[in-house]
Amino acid sequence: MSTKDELEVTVPIESGSEYFDIDTELHQGFQLGSLVVEPDLGVVIRNGQRYHLAPKAMEVLLFLSSSNGEVVSREQILAFAWGDTNASKANVTHVISEIRHVLDDHKECPTYIQTIPRKGYRMLLPTVNKSASGIWPFTSDQTGNSTGSDKQWKLSFSLLKSSRLVNASAAYLVVSWVLLQVFSIILPIFDVPPWGGKVATLFLVIGFPVVISIQWLKEFKIRKKFSTEHNKKHRFVYRQLAIDGVFVLIIVFVISYISSHLIEKIETESAQQPINLALGTQVPKASVTANAVAILPFKITDNINSPDYFVSGLQEELINLLALKPTFKVSSIRAINALVPNANIGQIKDSLGVKYIVEGRTRMVENTLKINTIMTDVVTGFQVWSDETKGSTHELVVLYSELSRKIANALHLLVVGDNKDNTSHYMPTENFAAYDAYLQGKEKYRSSKTINALIAAENLFITALQLDPDFVQASSALCQTYLDKYLLNDDTSEYEKALNVCQLIAGNETVSFESQLALGTLYRVNGQYDKAEMHLSKAKLIKPESSEVYISLADLYANKEQNETAERLYQQAINLELGNWKNYYDYGLFLFYSGRYEQAIGQFNKVILINNNTAMAYNALGAVHYMVLDFEQANIAWSKSLAIKPTAVTYSNLGTVLFFMKRFENAAEMYMQSAELTPLDPIVWGNLGDALKYSVNKENKAKFAYEKALELARKNVVINDKDLSLQAQMSRYYSELAQCDQAKNHQDIILQSQVKDPYIYYDLAITAINCFDDNRLKLSIDEAIKLGYPVKLLLADPQFYDYKHWLKESV
Repeated sequence: MSTKDELEVTVPIESGSEYFDIDTELHQGFQLGSLVVEPDLGVVIRNGQRYHLAPKAMEVLLFLSSSNGEVVSREQILAFAWGDTNASKANVTHVISEIRHVLDDHKECPTYIQTIPRKGYRMLLPTVNKSASGIWPFTSDQTGNSTGSDKQWKLSFSLLKSSRLVNASAAYLVVSWVLLQVFSIILPIFDVPPWGGKVATLFLVIGFPVVISIQWLKEFKIRKKFSTEHNKKHRFVYRQLAIDGVFVLIIVFVISYISSHLIEKIETESAQQPINLALGTQVPKASVTANAVAILPFKITDNINSPDYFVSGLQEELINLLALKPTFKVSSIRAINALVPNANIGQIKDSLGVKYIVEGRTRMVENTLKINTIMTDVVTGFQVWSDETKGSTHELVVLYSELSRKIANALHLLVVGDNKDNTSHYMPTENFAAYDAYLQGKEKYRSSKTINALIAAENLFITALQLDPDFVQASSALCQTYLDKYLLNDDTSEYEKALNVCQLIAGNETVSFESQLALGTLYRVNGQYDKAEMHLSKAKLIKPESSEVYISLADLYANKEQNETAERLYQQAINLELGNWKNYYDYGLFLFYSGRYEQAIGQFNKVILINNNTAMAYNALGAVHYMVLDFEQANIAWSKSLAIKPTAVTYSNLGTVLFFMKRFENAAEMYMQSAELTPLDPIVWGNLGDALKYSVNKENKAKFAYEKALELARKNVVINDKDLSLQAQMSRYYSELAQCDQAKNHQDIILQSQVKDPYIYYDLAITAINCFDDNRLKLSIDEAIKLGYPVKLLLADPQFYDYKHWLKESV
């Protein structure tokens, strides 16, 4: 039975003109046009690729190739390959189809095998035999129109490409490339030094010749075994061996060069100081001050029935008490919390510059709370004072009062001499229940600056004030809690609550340092800069050695565009607490927003030197690296930030990277994750609108995002209409919604000031693009570049794509 593809013919075998003998030299390999056939290997090499052909099909191909262009009948093929002319003719049809598939031949328009209806098949191309000598498979006189050297090169290259060496090499290179990408992300997370990646690369490089040598040996053994089992000559084995050998020698030479270069680099980099130290970012050590003390967190040795909130609140309350005494200089809780975990005495001395540290442990014995306190001289390392205070858990206020008095007296004795000051005793409240609720609220407030933690703290502070409306410390804490909630989620209702509570404590004569600081921060946020400066100055008088008030004042002057004064205050804050990483972080942000990126990198590196487990420091460092177009370092820093703690800012930064790569839908996904974490942040919604605007068929969604961003920005600008950054955002969002008159109103407000923020002019440039104002576009771009915005980043920005030629000419 025949198939649909082939016509069945019935011709007696005797009708064939002759039988064909197989040329034995063809077994050593031959050429059909551009194809190379290796019968003893069962291989056909086509276009440099190796294709295997079944033994029966290879026999038929040999038979056809020996026919010298004569027609071969089905009966002749059956007699030759199957030894039986009565065998099924479908066998011939199947084998011919298999041969055509490997040769990439077509029945309708054949290049190699022609079907002669009712007669049989004919090989259209003559065979070219291999040369009996030399490593090349064909002689120069058999190469047609090509020169001998060209033909030999092409054929030998085909043999090489068909070798498993090339396949193994390609696979190894792909796997190595994937591993290097993984190493570039994983190694920095584990703080492996930069040369660690080069060591990993060196191992992969050295492994390359090992892998291909193993594959080479395997193939050589297979070919030799095949030749021996089939009683064939070994000539083809050694020819291929010579070709493969040239390839291996080239690889070994390249690997040797790369390895020596890598080893030299590894030795050089491993012998150098860490990059942060080499850049002059080594953190200076603080000088010891004779009357300075640090109150470390008290530890609980028995959690059963222990009032944890009271014990954890002891530290802050003792700091507040001692800060009221001008005799002592007390490290702020901000500076103490910035210490590395389990810091030793030497690290505390170098970071805080204190002479004494106070620490304690608590335990419960039946219903009695016992607090063991010790004071240590950090210079000598000797314990200079110790005490045990105990009392009922129902009398925590009395217990706190007694402990604070003992510590103050001990310090007076050590610092001043035998001149105890018992008259300055301070009781925050007489109501134990109020004080208890306040301490629990402080514990919640300190535990985590998440919305849930702040809500829990808020409820406890409200309870304390309900029990004692005159409890000023509880009012101050509630004011700061509302303010933190507003700064965290941009919820304007939280700002209104903060304003109400802060105004209640503003006229109180016993306003504490914390209250003055909260009021100063509040008025800075709402743009009442004169009031902010007044309250922060009062806070500075209460605690002249607190870096926290200097940072707040610096932020205030930065908002007022008095950058020289702001920078001086940032540096003063750093000098007051050299070991406080938060001061370096705030100063780094100031430098970043001033367009001084290289200096900002130095400050963020100092943060990481002090505390390498800070997500926001790595995020900020990634943002600066991105602005200077060092995308590799930016991705490393952001990977570390996400590994520590995923944040809305990091997701937003990753979205911006994808936006610049023109992967707009992926960018929108990142911005959506950021919006889920901070749903009231107008900048995130504006960025989302940008990504959707450039996505396919997302115009309506982009419009919704811009409207949402504008709505949130308008709520915030009511609180502080002096915030020029908000004005720039609103101008831009109006322009995205094609409301250019409103956009121009906000633009005019900005232009009336002497703003020095490059990002504001960036927003104005986009506003000009949307409103077709080429003159304003040029002025805004020139000012942004002048203030430090990178030109290359503008050229890579999809929003300036239509202005690339103009940008290149203008700069």
